[in-house]
Amino acid sequence: MQVKKKQYFAYRSFWPELETMKKFRETVGVDTFNVMISNTVNSLGFPYTKYPPVWKWNGVYDLDAFDKQLDDVIRVVPDAKFLCMLDLNTPPWWTRYLGAFGVRYDSYYELGKISASELWRKDTAEYMRTVMKHAQECYGDRIEAYVLGCGGATEWHDRSRSEESVYRLAAFRKWQKAHNLPQTDIPGRFRRDSGSYDFCTDYKDVNTYYNGNDPTGGAYTEVFPNGFGLFRSPEKDRDVMDYFRFCNEFNAETVSFFLKRAREAIPPEVELGCFFGYCFSAWTMTAGHLAYEKLLESPNLDFVIAPVINYSIGDGSVSATVHETVPLHGKRMLQEFDQKLWCYNRKLSDCCTLPDPNQMQDISWNKDNGGAELSKKFTFGAGNGWNTPERSAEGIKRDGAMAIINGDSLWWFDMWGGFYQHREVFDALKRVKEIWDSEAGVGADPVAEILLVMDPENIYLLNDMNERCGTFHTLPVHFLGKTGLPYEACSFRDLEKMDTARYKFVILSHPFRLLPEKYDLLQKKILNSNRTILWMYGPVIDNSGKWNESNVEKICGIPFAAPGVPQKRMAGWTSAYIYRPDRELNENILRELALQAGCHEWCDRARPLYANSRLVCVHTDKGERLTVRLRKKYARIEELFSGMEWTNAREVKLSSPDVKTFLLKLEE
Repeated sequence: MQVKKKQYFAYRSFWPELETMKKFRETVGVDTFNVMISNTVNSLGFPYTKYPPVWKWNGVYDLDAFDKQLDDVIRVVPDAKFLCMLDLNTPPWWTRYLGAFGVRYDSYYELGKISASELWRKDTAEYMRTVMKHAQECYGDRIEAYVLGCGGATEWHDRSRSEESVYRLAAFRKWQKAHNLPQTDIPGRFRRDSGSYDFCTDYKDVNTYYNGNDPTGGAYTEVFPNGFGLFRSPEKDRDVMDYFRFCNEFNAETVSFFLKRAREAIPPEVELGCFFGYCFSAWTMTAGHLAYEKLLESPNLDFVIAPVINYSIGDGSVSATVHETVPLHGKRMLQEFDQKLWCYNRKLSDCCTLPDPNQMQDISWNKDNGGAELSKKFTFGAGNGWNTPERSAEGIKRDGAMAIINGDSLWWFDMWGGFYQHREVFDALKRVKEIWDSEAGVGADPVAEILLVMDPENIYLLNDMNERCGTFHTLPVHFLGKTGLPYEACSFRDLEKMDTARYKFVILSHPFRLLPEKYDLLQKKILNSNRTILWMYGPVIDNSGKWNESNVEKICGIPFAAPGVPQKRMAGWTSAYIYRPDRELNENILRELALQAGCHEWCDRARPLYANSRLVCVHTDKGERLTVRLRKKYARIEELFSGMEWTNAREVKLSSPDVKTFLLKLEE
C-alpha cells in the first residue's frame, strides 16, 4: 500500500491560547492548528474546551459554536490550517435521556458498554457527519484532516474494565457464533480480574494508574487478599481470554465504523486520524487497543496519534505505539508531545488549581487519602526534569529530532496553556521547525540493529490487575531508549513481511506461548544468523494451552525462572533470558548484550540516541564529553543546533556542560 507523504508540524491546546498560536505562527513558522470540538467534560470533571457544546440535543446542533472556535484562530492567524478533532463522546443529556434502566451509558468511561448500541452509533454518526458537512462547506480549504476521538481521554479507551451491558452481551454472542464457539454469558468480574498463575506481589508500579494503590480504598484487596495472578492459560481461562479478545476487536471495529462513515462525508484529499495502539501496562490492557493491527487495516485511516512516553529529561522519548507496525500497514504516525513543562497553567477552574510540580517531586498517595487530600497531591509533570527554560529547550530538540529521524508528524500539545512561554523554548521550537522543513520527508535508510518484538496475541495471557504485566514491555522500551544504540519496535506478525537481516539483537517481550506457526516464523526470521535473542519470562504455556515451566528450557535452552541474565549458545544463535525484568533489566545490561551480539557502538556511553542513515541525535542530562562513532567516514558532518562542523570524520567528540541535545547531519 502506498503511504501518503502528507506530514504535519502543528500546535494543539484544549483552550483558545490565541496569543500563543499567533507566536507559533510568527516566531516558529507553524501554520497548522488542532482544534477540539467537544460536548463533554474531562477526567477532572471540567469542560474540555472554553466553547459551548455543538451537540445540544437530539438532532439539534449549534454550528455557530463550531464556527466561533475556528474563527478565533483565523483572527490571529489569517492563513491558519486545521486538524479538526471531533470528540464523539456522549453529551450528558444523551446519557441521561430515557436511560434510567441500563440502556444508556457514558461513552467516556464506558465506551465498550454502549458501542454496540445501534442507536448510539446512529445518533453519534449523524452528529459527526453534520459537523463535517458544515465544516467542509465553510472551511474546506483550510481543513487538512479530521481526528476522531471517543472513550477515555478521547483516545478510544474503554475504561469500564470490560463490564457487561445488554449491547455488549448481544455482540459477544454474535462474535462467539462467528468463531464457532458456544454462546455463553460474559465471564463475571471475579474471573475477569483474576489470573491463575504467578501470584507474586512484591512489585509496585508507582508510575501507573493510582500509584500502584488500590483505587477502591480496599475493596479489591478484600476480594483478592492474595493478589492478582499474573498469567492466564487457555486450559483454565479460555473463556476470559476469548471475551477480552472480543472486547478489543469490537473496539477496533467501532473506530473503523466511524472512520468509514466519516470518509463518506469528506473529500478524498482530507485525511482521517485517531488515537490508537497503546495499552501495555497495569489497568490498561482491557482498555480496547490490543487489536490495533485490525484497525490499521482500515482503508479509511491515514494516520494514528499517540503520546510520547519516557520523555523525562535524560530519558529517551518514544511513541506509546508499536512504531514499526504503523508504516508496515501503510499508515503514518503523528506524535503528540505533551511533556508538561513546569510553567503550565495549573488553574483549571475557579475551584481547581493543581499543585506546583516543582514543589512536588513525590506525587505518591495511598489508599487512605480522601478526595480533598488527593487533590493536594495530584499534579502533572513532577520530577520529569522539564523545570527550567534551558532544560525544556533541550527536551524539545530531542523530541523534535526523534520525530524527524522517524519520519513522523507531530504536534506540540499546550493542554491548558502556559507550556511555551520562554525565549529559550521558542528558539528551540523555531530551530526544530527549520530542520523539519529541510529534512522531513527526505529519504533515509534505517540503521537500527536492535529489534523489540511485542505480541498483542500473547498479551491476552496477562492479567493487567497484576502490576508486573507491563514490565515485559515498558521496561525494555525505557531502558533501550538509554543504551546509546538505536532500536526499533514491531509486532510479532510484522516479522512475516520484514527483512530481518540487519538485526543482531532481538528482544521478545511476550513470548509466553509459541504455537507451531509462530515458532516456525521465529526460526525462519530470528533464530539464526548468530543473533542474540533475549526472552522475557519465556514460553511457559505449551502448545496444548497448559502451564508448563519445562517448555521454557525446551525452547530457550535455559530453565524457567533462572536468576540473573543467563546465556546459552544454541544452533546458530545465542539465547539470553530474563525472568523478572523489574529486577534484572537496565540500560547497561541491554547495551552489553547488544554490543556482544555485534551491534555498532554509536555512542561511547549509555545515553538516549536516535539515528538513520542521514541523521544522528544524542541527548544527555549530564556535564560530560561524548564520542559518537559512525559506521563510516563522512565528508562533512554538521551539528544542526550549533553549526559545528567536522570534515572527513568517522568519529565526533561532543562536549556537554549540562543537559544537551545534539543532532548530527551526515553528508558523504
